[in-house]
Amino acid sequence: MPKIVKIKALGNIVISLYPILSNDLCNNLITMTNEVKRVGVLGGTFDPIHNGHLGLAAETMQLFDLQRVLFIPVNQSPHKLHYPPTSSEHRVAMLELALAQETAFSLELMEIEMGGISYTIDTLSQIKERHPDWELFLILGADAFMIMDTWKSYANIFKLCNVLVGTRPDIELKFPAKLSQMLGLKNIPLEIKNNSLPTTLNLSAGNTIRLYQIPPQDISSREIRQQVQDGKEIKNLLPLSVENYIMKNQLYRTESPPNLV
Repeated sequence: MPKIVKIKALGNIVISLYPILSNDLCNNLITMTNEVKRVGVLGGTFDPIHNGHLGLAAETMQLFDLQRVLFIPVNQSPHKLHYPPTSSEHRVAMLELALAQETAFSLELMEIEMGGISYTIDTLSQIKERHPDWELFLILGADAFMIMDTWKSYANIFKLCNVLVGTRPDIELKFPAKLSQMLGLKNIPLEIKNNSLPTTLNLSAGNTIRLYQIPPQDISSREIRQQVQDGKEIKNLLPLSVENYIMKNQLYRTESPPNLV
């Protein structure tokens, strides 16, 4: 049965095999060495992964001199309990295809492996425990950042990592009042204007929040699913290999996503 490689820390390199039903053998071996220090963390449902995700990771990596970006698919988002995602096997397979040629992007399956509802604080704690020498950078879009004060143990997230918030020119970034108060950022306006970006906020924990602009890409996973369901083209919205996988496996043809059998 074909396998894909998953990062699992024990010493420098350990390989854990996660089975998927695919005709292609994954040969994208991820190597983590002691030289890697600045690591981005990009979580999401990735249902499906698209060019917006990849562009955000690439732009952020270049701007903040990151050495690697971990893509971490959720098992079940606490903010989308009403929406059961496509099976993890399908989502992982699409991520593998999208990241196959991206040597600086790695796939980490810890949230899927843990099962249940996925919480960012638990994931960051595990990564930090495995790699205490890594400086972590949590990569968020503006929409996620603006509801961050609803996350589990959100105050502790800033003790574990820096937070990078990428926003598009057409988005007015609103700093959550509860979050601002918790961090002691009394002089920060609740609304951050685009002409003030990039902005760095230094936190007492020693980490930072960095707000920056990313090139506009009007792409969302929800839109892609809807366009497939409506029989419309999704060309140029996601990697061709992922588009072909969606068509081959007839994903998103109905409202309820199919499971891999």
